[in-house]
Order: sequence, then C-alpha cells, then structure tokens
Amino acid sequence: MEALTISSSVLSLNFPAASPGDTHISKPKSPNFRCFPEPISSFRGRLTHRSKSKLFPSNAISSPSPPSSVSAEPSPPEIEEKFDWYAQWYPVMPLCDLDKRVPHAKKVLGIDVVVWWDRNENAWKVFDDMCPHRLAPLSEGRIDQSGRLQCVYHGWCFDGSGNCKLIPQAPLDGPPRDREGGRPLDFVVKKLDMDGFYGKLDMGIGQFTAPCIFSLRTNPTPSPSTQRRMALVFICIPVSPGYSRLIWAFPRNFGVWLDKIIPRWMFHVPQNLILDSDLYLLHLEERKIKEFGPTNWQKACFVPTKSDALVVGFRRWFNKYAGGEVDWRGKYSGDLPPTPPREQLLDRSCSKAHKSLNALETILQVVAVGLVCVVAATMQGAMSTAARTGLAILATACFAASRLLAHFVHKNFRYHDYNHAFV
Repeated sequence: MEALTISSSVLSLNFPAASPGDTHISKPKSPNFRCFPEPISSFRGRLTHRSKSKLFPSNAISSPSPPSSVSAEPSPPEIEEKFDWYAQWYPVMPLCDLDKRVPHAKKVLGIDVVVWWDRNENAWKVFDDMCPHRLAPLSEGRIDQSGRLQCVYHGWCFDGSGNCKLIPQAPLDGPPRDREGGRPLDFVVKKLDMDGFYGKLDMGIGQFTAPCIFSLRTNPTPSPSTQRRMALVFICIPVSPGYSRLIWAFPRNFGVWLDKIIPRWMFHVPQNLILDSDLYLLHLEERKIKEFGPTNWQKACFVPTKSDALVVGFRRWFNKYAGGEVDWRGKYSGDLPPTPPREQLLDRSCSKAHKSLNALETILQVVAVGLVCVVAATMQGAMSTAARTGLAILATACFAASRLLAHFVHKNFRYHDYNHAFV
C-alpha cells in the first residue's frame, strides 16, 4: 500500500488511540492534559493496515462447508470495518501563518488545541488547549524566557513534553517569582458551613458569605497616628446562566478624601486591566467545568497548592449546600448561552463617563474654532497683536486638549483586543 505524503509546509496533527488515563505530565500528574505525539511540521502519513483479528472475531470466520449430512449453524454476519475519525492525520495550519513568538489556538474535530514553537527542541508542539490547574486556555498564554509554554492565569509553565516545570504558587522549587510576580501563598480554610466559610491568609482574613459576597480584610498596619485598615469586597450577583453582575468596594479608614474629589470612573480604568485579564479566562473555564459537571470539578482541575484553598473551599460549599448549581426556579434550563464575540464579552464602557468626556471633547473643539474665528475677525486692528497671539495660543491648546482627550477615550472606553504574549 502506498504511503500518503503531506507537504512539509503544513503542520499536521494525529489523534492517538489513548486510554482515558494516558498522560504526559510528570509534575504534576493530570489525566486532563494531553501532549499529542509527534507534533512535527513534516511527516509521512500512514494508511494503517487494520488487523483482521481485531475486526473479525475468530468465530466469525467461515470454515469450509460441511457435508450435507451434517447440519451446520449459520455463520454470523461479517462485521463491517468502521472508519475511525480519531486515528487519522489532520492538517492544522500552514507554517507560514504561524508566529513562533506566541501560542496559537486551533480547533480540530471540535477539540481545542494550542500550537506553539518549542525553541528548546526546535519543533512545533500541539497540546490540549487547557491548563490542568484551573482549565484556562494555554493559547491565551505566552512563551516564557526559558522557552516554555506559560499559562497566563497563574503562571504554570510546561516544556515540550507536557511536563510542568514551574508552579509559582508552590513552595520554593525553582524561581521564587515569575514574570507576573507570582509567589507561594499560604491560605487555609478554617470553617465551612451553609452560611459560607472563612480562611486565614498571610495578609489577613478572607471570608465568603453565601451566596455571593467575598471580602478580604487585611491585618491592621501600625502607623504613627492610627492603625490603618482596609478591605476588598466583591459582590457577584447571579443574573442568568452565563451572566453575573460584579460590584466591588474598597473600604478603608485612610485616604477617604480621595473618594470625594476623584470621579468614580477613574478608579475603574486601572481595574479594567485586571478584569480584562481574568474575565475571558473565567468565561471559558465555566464552560469546561460544565462539560465535566460541577460536582466533578476536582477531576477536571488540579489544585495542589495552598494558594487554591479558597477556591477549593467555595467548590466544597457549592457542591455540599447548593447541589453544584444555582436554583433558577425553572426560569432557565441551566444551559450556558453561546460565547459572544470578544468585543462584546470585554465591553468595558462606562456610559455616563463616556458621554461626559465626549461632550467635553466637543466643547473644546467648538471653543478652539470660535477662538480662531475671533482672531480672523480682528485681523484689521480691532485687537492688539498680543491679544490675538494669546487667543491663537489658547485655540491651539484647546484643540490639542480635545485630541488628547479623544485619544484617552478611545484607549480606555473602546474595545481593544490584546495578546497576553506581548503584554
């Protein structure tokens, strides 16, 4: 039988016939993370001869017809050979369209995979597009300084064989910090009941109050005049399957005067950097946990460090006291809606601030044009040269301010996609 040859300019993927427990992670071990074998850019595809002993049982192979005087049982019908879609090679992407600096998300037969260049082995690699830690897509990550594939969510790093080489939150077993500043954290859940739980953290106390409030209170900081205290409060209200509303507050006993003079939306702008980073990852994680089943989340996620204690605590509460689901009282089936476009998912506009800033931009432009008209109308001597010069400078300043304001609005109130590999 002739072999099938595929052009070396196309990256191809072969689905192996692997058992459910097959894994290529040595540290940590996880049955949910696969490294597809032979992720090479050129190969000679194989048309496999299937063994008849597997396709045709021995009792299905007919023997010579017995003499007419001897009665024989009818032979069972032959078992037809069935095409196995998951034992084939599939082209994934032309190499000329792949960037070696970043991981790439692709889908084959409904399976999400990540394609990335391993400069340590000088070869393309293809993994399941799912970090075994908290199921974040590895394609949203980056190639780290050591040439490993790094998950953007919590910084776990994998080599070309699928071995986990760095867990920033684990006890020191390598660099104490990664590019994102990750480090070991000591979280311990102290009490868990139907009303929620609380946990002891390095910096203070974390408390989940059922059903939707999480607060983080820091230890008091001594100062010459008073003990400074602050907290973060997150209120996440379930709206409908796949949708929630987040309200957060930053109560403290110092610097409260800032809240009276600084518009609220100005506090939101820097927080968008955090929310944008997590929102898309959590959106995809929700769907992956849905596939496994909320009560089986521990089979999908690998959470070996104390940094995950509060996450484990919430999942324990959710499964034990809420049955692993929100009670919608029959209003919804519980199915998640389709994933919206990233532009809609990451929409971060603050309508009131947006309208106000747009109005201010328009006013500055009108003032600039008005001042130019005044200068032009007084060119015949109705105004001194110094006054006209001052008005011209003011008009220029107003126009420049309107352009700077337009740039600020466009940057902070409009959707801009980004790649974590370059951020």
